Amino acid sequence: MLSQKIVGVVIASTLAWVPLALPNRAAAQEEHQKIFLSPGQVVLEVTGEVNNLAATPAEPLGSSQQFGYLPYLRGVESVFTDTNPANQNETTAQFTFFTEVTTTRVTTHGPFSIVIREGTTTLYRNTSPANFSTPDSFRSGTPIMISVIRQQVIVDTVEKTFTVENMNTITSTTPFDLDGQRLKIGKSGDGFRTTLQGVLFARSGGTPPPTGHFAGYAVGVVNGETR
Repeated sequence: MLSQKIVGVVIASTLAWVPLALPNRAAAQEEHQKIFLSPGQVVLEVTGEVNNLAATPAEPLGSSQQFGYLPYLRGVESVFTDTNPANQNETTAQFTFFTEVTTTRVTTHGPFSIVIREGTTTLYRNTSPANFSTPDSFRSGTPIMISVIRQQVIVDTVEKTFTVENMNTITSTTPFDLDGQRLKIGKSGDGFRTTLQGVLFARSGGTPPPTGHFAGYAVGVVNGETR
């Protein structure tokens, strides 16, 4: 009889504990909703400008700053604070980016100048209106994703246009709040490839900065990991 009572107490205690444990575990799993960088799918679009900087002793081939905003992020409806398309630009963008890269090689091939650069890209949850006349305004928000980048730029020195292929690999990603949701973009080790089209400011007779304007999109790439 005593052993039956003891077993009954143990079972009752266990049953009382289980309902408390499961919701806590579920809450931890649903802490944030992940935005997957699915291979082959467009995950984001960018609009931006570039300032190419002169050579220095530390960077003998020069460097570059590339900045702008996201007019599209997969899985997020309100990438702008204004619902009127006419007002959807850098001043109302909820996501901005800032890339800092160092030039590692420049090759001349006929009318083309082929530039290789490496550095980092930071994506921000923007908190105040950005302005292309103030590049630092695109990194005034809260960092939500950092990635290393390898960049190839092909400049048509005759037409004053350029194309860009970026390969980014995420090194850190941080959850952020938007429209009552807690979101997170990808995970460390995920990759995405960005294709850009641009025109040099000199084509229209302007004097840098900026060096040029560009726009494009990024797709997820296979990273060899199981999600």
